[in-house]
Amino acid sequence: MEDALSTEIDLVDHVEISSAPLPGIELAEALHHEQYPALVRFLLLHGASWAEAQDAAQDAFTQMCAPGLSLTHPRAWLRTVAWRSWVSQQVKPEDACADMPEPETTLRWQTPAHAAELGEEERRVIALLLQLPAKQRAAMAWHLDGFTTEESARAMGTTRAAVRQNLARARAALKEGLRLEGRHHEERRAT
Repeated sequence: MEDALSTEIDLVDHVEISSAPLPGIELAEALHHEQYPALVRFLLLHGASWAEAQDAAQDAFTQMCAPGLSLTHPRAWLRTVAWRSWVSQQVKPEDACADMPEPETTLRWQTPAHAAELGEEERRVIALLLQLPAKQRAAMAWHLDGFTTEESARAMGTTRAAVRQNLARARAALKEGLRLEGRHHEERRAT
């Protein structure tokens, strides 16, 4: 048992430093425990519901196990595939040319345990994140998951300049939103 665990840990470490493609099924086994919760969170920040995020994350891991698949950047691959899976859940066949629907700005995705852990400020920040335009929300989700601007740009199919611009706009919107909500909250306490 200990040998299997150390082999799994060695593979996860190897994934982070390797530039050679590794078999998808081995990566899925090594990364599932660590990356599944992060992948669900990533999708939640895009506006997915709890159930949609779990379905899309599981779909990404299932696709990672496809025979013959080898990956160089598995963390980014998982997020890209999970995001596409979630988008495909949102667009009905008759609406194939329609824009992605904007998510509800209410926090409808928490589990009871997660709802208990979130503080009031975290709820406000997440609600503001969900109100951002899709490109800003995507740039912020990739950034919050620890990806560089270059990695985010490659995964999003855009330029580094576009990612930096969307991050700057998202930060400014969040900062302004928190400032406005803070003033509104103070005014309510004063009355």
